[in-house]
Amino acid sequence: MSMLKKMLKGGTICGLLAAGAMFAPAAKAALVLNLNGTNILDNSAGDTDPTAGSITNRSNVSGFGVAITIAESNSPGTASAGLLQISNLSIENQASGTGSLTITVSDTNYTAPGSNGSPMVLDSDIGGTFSKGAAVGDSVTFRSFADPANGQPATTNGTAPLTFSKATTSTTEAFSGSNQSAFTRGAGAYSLANVATITLAAGGQVNLSGTTTATPEPASLSLLALGGLLAARRRRN
Repeated sequence: MSMLKKMLKGGTICGLLAAGAMFAPAAKAALVLNLNGTNILDNSAGDTDPTAGSITNRSNVSGFGVAITIAESNSPGTASAGLLQISNLSIENQASGTGSLTITVSDTNYTAPGSNGSPMVLDSDIGGTFSKGAAVGDSVTFRSFADPANGQPATTNGTAPLTFSKATTSTTEAFSGSNQSAFTRGAGAYSLANVATITLAAGGQVNLSGTTTATPEPASLSLLALGGLLAARRRRN
């Protein structure tokens, strides 16, 4: 189960302040969608969503029809989480042979949560469906990255690849998974990225959503809570 889901189920930090706090309005940074090496910038050509921090796109890339309902970032983050996600991504191989497509979503200038030296957890979560075509071996690989040096796209502190391959000739086959890695905040802002690599036979289609979440290490949250209790006790005394 993803860190985000665990926190929502457990009520941690009031369910991340009802989850809405993770998308608190703020000045946006540099949200970029990259399709096989072609960049689509937030509020630039190819982005049909005028909202800052959100990209909607329909493209034809290397024989693939790509429809992205939303790629979204909450940079500069909140006290609860830094978040980067791609939702309702639909990809269809319209070429005559098997092909691969790499989709990278990245953003910079996350200044929260945490501060210099804070231990962090990077959570990577994906779910989707092979929804068209009967070719065994169609595949999806998803990874998340966090760069304490704020590079774009982030390529360090990556989670292990989550890889799913179509195992049957059934037209529809679902998949999902999550994992984590650790990183440490540097003195400045950090960046996040997620990378999905899709391989489909001719006529194959996949629909998926993926999320990258940076949160304080649970021990750090406990220390923060303890510090708050001690401060409150000192005030009472």
